[in-house]
Amino acid sequence: MVDIVDRSPLLRSLVPPSRLLRRLLGDAQRFWMLVVFTGLASGLSAVLLVSFLRWVQRVAWSEAGDSFLASVQATSASHRVLVTVLAGVLVSGLSLLIRQPLRGHGTAGIIESIWVKSGRMQLPRTLFRGVVSILAVGLGAPLGREGALLQSGAATASALGTQLRLPADRVRLLVACGASAGIAAAYNVPIGGALFGLEVLLGSLALELFGPIVLSCVVATLVSRILIADHPSYLIPNYHLLNPREMLLAILFGPVLGVASALYVRTVNAFAVTLEGGPPVRAALLPVASMLAVGVAAIWFPQLLGNGYDSVNAALLGHLPLLLLLILPLLKMVATALCAGAGIPGGLFTPSLFYGALLGGALGSLAQWVWPGVAPPGAYALLGMGAILAGTTHASVSSVLIIFELTGNYDIVLPLMLMSVLSAAVSRGLCPESLYTSSLLRRNVKVPEAHGPNWMRSADVVALLTPDPPTVHPRTSFREVVVRLLEVPAGFDLYVTDEERRLRGVIVLDALKGHIPDHEFLDMTLAADVMDSSIPIVRSDMSLSEVAHLFGETAMERLPVADTHGVLLGTISKRELLRHGRF
Repeated sequence: MVDIVDRSPLLRSLVPPSRLLRRLLGDAQRFWMLVVFTGLASGLSAVLLVSFLRWVQRVAWSEAGDSFLASVQATSASHRVLVTVLAGVLVSGLSLLIRQPLRGHGTAGIIESIWVKSGRMQLPRTLFRGVVSILAVGLGAPLGREGALLQSGAATASALGTQLRLPADRVRLLVACGASAGIAAAYNVPIGGALFGLEVLLGSLALELFGPIVLSCVVATLVSRILIADHPSYLIPNYHLLNPREMLLAILFGPVLGVASALYVRTVNAFAVTLEGGPPVRAALLPVASMLAVGVAAIWFPQLLGNGYDSVNAALLGHLPLLLLLILPLLKMVATALCAGAGIPGGLFTPSLFYGALLGGALGSLAQWVWPGVAPPGAYALLGMGAILAGTTHASVSSVLIIFELTGNYDIVLPLMLMSVLSAAVSRGLCPESLYTSSLLRRNVKVPEAHGPNWMRSADVVALLTPDPPTVHPRTSFREVVVRLLEVPAGFDLYVTDEERRLRGVIVLDALKGHIPDHEFLDMTLAADVMDSSIPIVRSDMSLSEVAHLFGETAMERLPVADTHGVLLGTISKRELLRHGRF
């Protein structure tokens, strides 16, 4: 028998697994191994959460139907109300139990973690919130399951990166890998999930980010395909949209769905602003009240309950009448915004697909009535999904690829691309913030905007311009120059210009102190004699990166800006450049 005193050195000699891994592997190899682990964890968590969702739906609703909607329709009106109210009671009770609100749709929190919190996420709270979200959606909350899947993958990646003490930039990328893998596993969309992570979460399609994101999405999708199913999420007819008339209708419908996307974002924001905050009693009652309202509405419109998968499939198959195609999207938008604003956790991604599919189907039905012979309404329901997704997320590329992978139909890509780009452009013009960044803006969390190359934003120099700087003529006497220098605002210099306002040089007070001429020559000295003509001049057509390079070559805090003819336009300061520039 070994004494406890003898065992303590042995115990101290044991190396924790995380430290052993750090010793055995280099930084690069450890990171790529974590990318694979993140994909595995995201895929497994997606499988577990989806299985839990199906179990909750079987327990809460009738087993008479072969789908969730059919099971809901087989229940009585009182059953629908009681089950949905139970969801609100559970959310309120669990929120009070942990003394923290459970509101939020997940993606915005991941973006905040990546850009503001160096990739830090609380794993236990995130997993608990994900389970509650799945429970609420299974009991009828009109939200999406994807929020739980994204956050579980992202939080697991954050915990792995933090435990192994990765640099903050690697942790951020690992969190994006986890979230992307979550959506890839949830919807069987490895390419779309990867592009979603790059475009929405990281705001960049840089090649150095592409490899880890793709690897994690591939691993997670393989796990979900093995354990759940290997087929597109929506099984629809093989629509062919290759005729010029489909392209013309895509040009017409794209802006319409862009307006609808902006309406969706603004409605979600309006409910959130109205319902968030207030006394604790009000916050505790809001989930119950909101789910009660949804349950009552579900007496007549059971399609509102859950994430709406069955209704989207019906719209894609062309099985919904025009009246429902017009009414259900608006009701779903209000129900989703109400529950999300009231504090029910869940995703907004799937409800936006519902909203887009049914609106697209309605437009297709109207098009067939006006122009017989065009593609069936189900085809436009498919296009509507992509257009609304692009309009609400402001991410056209990932939206197109997600819809393509969801359906497996390549013949719809051309009008889908056209409608998605037009919808995103119109929506961005009407509502500059996306569905995800708008919730961050409400909490005064600002993330960097994605910008084009430097040569596409040369006009930014003019945007940062301070006009009407103090000037003097080259023949101004030295005494007057000194008086003018004492009058200029702090941080400014005196600029020497001719009759046509062309810049000849700059008079800097600090530089002038060591070069004051002999007193007997003061009356003979002019501005042209003491100006510095070697100071760099910013041209109005320069990019901000070029301006930053000029500031790097001089100690000046402010440089003059002139047009191509040398005419002085104003000045630009180093402070403004650093505040607003993107390099």
